[in-house]
Amino acid sequence: MAKVLYTFLPGSGSAGWKGHVTFATVAQSVGVANFWTGGSKEPAIARLIESTLEHRRDCFEPLILNIVKEGLKHRQKNGDPIKERDILTLNGLIKEVGFKFPFLWDEEFLNSLKTDGATRATQIVEHEKAAASLRASEKSKRQQALEEIKASFYGLARATDRNKAGLQFEKLLTRLFDHFNLKPRTSYCPTGEQIDGSFELDSEVYLLEAKWEAAALSEQPLLVFRGQTEGKSSFTRGVFIAANGVTPGALEAITKGKQPNFFLVDGYDLMLVMEGHVALDFLLREKQRRLAEEGSILPRVNLPNT
Repeated sequence: MAKVLYTFLPGSGSAGWKGHVTFATVAQSVGVANFWTGGSKEPAIARLIESTLEHRRDCFEPLILNIVKEGLKHRQKNGDPIKERDILTLNGLIKEVGFKFPFLWDEEFLNSLKTDGATRATQIVEHEKAAASLRASEKSKRQQALEEIKASFYGLARATDRNKAGLQFEKLLTRLFDHFNLKPRTSYCPTGEQIDGSFELDSEVYLLEAKWEAAALSEQPLLVFRGQTEGKSSFTRGVFIAANGVTPGALEAITKGKQPNFFLVDGYDLMLVMEGHVALDFLLREKQRRLAEEGSILPRVNLPNT
């Protein structure tokens, strides 16, 4: 990749040159200035790419985008415009490291490079840069929202009034399920019984029960919840969230002699979600699959890419 990008921009220049763009200034503009070591140009480009991929993968797309954008101007000004074949080669190398940037595959963008279309190509890249910035902003907002939910979760763990914490826990779960677009419904009382809530996953509705007791739950609340799910329909599914887990005896009792129709989520599972290690919808799908395949109501889910 360093060989392909070598001619896109100069490696250095005088600090006094106004508006002079180099690999160093591009690295600084996307927040990876410390990865530009200078020295021999091609090895320096290679180190910049390798370090970004290893330590700041979130900056790899804006880094490449800005190198291409500025490279279009630089090469055009020097009478050697970037050609379609240059970008196609770059695309193949980017795929080898696990990325694919749609804007570099855009037919209009590639066609603009077949003729003297550097100006149009630059406009296309500028548009994509703005779109990428918007996507990054939206991602940042979602991360911030999850951080706020996590802070509330850990705050509830320290609360001394467990009854009050239990009520707040239900509200927190509504926020969490809504964050992952699972269409949560808050507690309701059909035919006089209390249901903590429900949510939708892959067009299937799940009943939801949540408890955060001081100790691991016994079998009794699990048996009650099983009866509630059985009483709705033959296809009703359920998820029981037990923040402090359940006793081994409870696990044995709920699966002995009867097929379980719900699975468990405990505090460890919630921590994985809160810390951003796994998406809630992924965790729920994996647990549902393990329930169907193994009959396990508290399986541990393998994290993606592990």
